[in-house]
Formats: sequence, C-alpha cells, structure tokens
Amino acid sequence: MFPQEHQEQFAKLRQHFLATLPQREAEIEDMVTVLMESGPNRTVYEDLFMVTHKLAGISATYGMAALGSRAEAAEALVDQARKHRPDESSFYEILVATDLLTEELRRVSAFD
Repeated sequence: MFPQEHQEQFAKLRQHFLATLPQREAEIEDMVTVLMESGPNRTVYEDLFMVTHKLAGISATYGMAALGSRAEAAEALVDQARKHRPDESSFYEILVATDLLTEELRRVSAFD
C-alpha cells in the first residue's frame, strides 16, 4: 500500500483524469463525425489512434478496467486502419468500437 501522502496525490490525479473524460469523449465523437462525413482519413486515424492509445494505457492505472478494454479494442482497429485503408466492414467495426468507447466514457463520467 502507498503511504498516505501518495494515496492522496494519486486520488487527486485520478480526479483530474475523471474530469478530462467528457473532453476526451467529445474529441472522439468529433473525429468519428469527420470519418462518417468524409470516409476513411489517415490523419483522423492517426489522431484517433493516439487518443485511444492514451486512454487504453492510463485507464487501468486508475482502476477503470472496462474503459481500458474498450479503448484497447478501438485502438487495435484504428491501428490497422491507419496502416491499411480499411474495407467497409472494418470501417463499421471502428465506428462500433468508438461508439462503445464513448458510451463507457459517459458511464464512467456519470458514475464517478
């Protein structure tokens, strides 16, 4: 167990992370909107990959395994899309994965 002073600092960092979740959700939603309007876009995929990658990495640290799993799933699909233009089926898988991720972001934001 962490000493008390570290527990308090960790709690502050976790609260800060939680406070950023609505902004992260909006960012993902904006990128998905661009994809839906313009179709596959390498620049958007790169940005979406970075957002999902960061969420996947930090979520487990703060005890949010479900959020981390959703982010990892989206990250893996987006990673493939940024390397190879996705077919229609893969494109829709990305849309579904990001939708599930944003739902989890909303759930966590409302819960905590």
